[in-house]
Amino acid sequence: MAEGRKSKPRSRPTRPIGLSIEASPTKPNPPPEPHPDGWFIPAPLSNRLHQKSALGIPIDGGIVLAEEEVMFCHWHRHVPLEEGWVDDRINEDENFPYKSVAFDVVRSAGEKVVPRDGKWLRWSRESHPNKGSPEAEVRWARAKENFVIDDLLNWAKSLSSSGMKGEIAIVDDEMDVTMYRLALIEPEGNLTPATQDKHPLLGIEHLSRRFMRQDELDWINGVDNPVTDLFGELNSRGLLMRPGFKYGCRWRVYSTPVEEDHAPWLLQMEEESPSNWEGVCLSVRLAEGVNKGWIIAIKRSEWNFLLINRHLPGR
Repeated sequence: MAEGRKSKPRSRPTRPIGLSIEASPTKPNPPPEPHPDGWFIPAPLSNRLHQKSALGIPIDGGIVLAEEEVMFCHWHRHVPLEEGWVDDRINEDENFPYKSVAFDVVRSAGEKVVPRDGKWLRWSRESHPNKGSPEAEVRWARAKENFVIDDLLNWAKSLSSSGMKGEIAIVDDEMDVTMYRLALIEPEGNLTPATQDKHPLLGIEHLSRRFMRQDELDWINGVDNPVTDLFGELNSRGLLMRPGFKYGCRWRVYSTPVEEDHAPWLLQMEEESPSNWEGVCLSVRLAEGVNKGWIIAIKRSEWNFLLINRHLPGR
């Protein structure tokens, strides 16, 4: 039997309920109280939570926390919970534990993630909501949730127009979180676009002759379908497409001749893309394992290219 790696597996946090005595305050903090807009924490504790960590929305006499912020404060700021508080939240929303874990992770590097109007907005650890605009909007989802392309495309377009980054935390069934960053890109290459009459880079040389793939032949012969439409779009951008079979995608996309450099992207068409985030995780991990970006090509009157890559909070 193979011995495997010698290093030990990383320890996985269990996030227990109950306060640790380590670094606990001399005077116990008050538990959050119900408020029409969330959960109320009074001054002076509220001042420290908001000014240092951008937690809560200031109101007269204190701050109001979202329920995921309450959990963060319980785990990291010695804020106690009334008995049965967590049970009540789970009874109201079975996804409450997963949302709380996602929020804990996206704040783990000291970055300031703030719930606002149903969104999570992120400021860097050096900044604060009182000092400037957020640099990212953060979403969360469970691993088996559907991968809804139109929703993500519209979100990416909205963020691009506002100059913000899009990040999403995916929580699996072990309460582990994997972060991704989404962005619309315009892939461009340095190659002279092929024409139907002149296409020296298409096909492969073998057995003293040139073998053409079916998608190349269809494009050369003017066949009209989604594949040839996308092929023509990428070709016009100075890119070269080669089969992506070994990488579980439609094409490897080169910006230079094949013999000069590796393909920077693996591309999947929308129709062939994963149906849930588990499939996305597999595709992105494979792509990044060979130092490539994973792109979905989406046609909505024009071609859009959605790049999804892994993201580590704080980096």
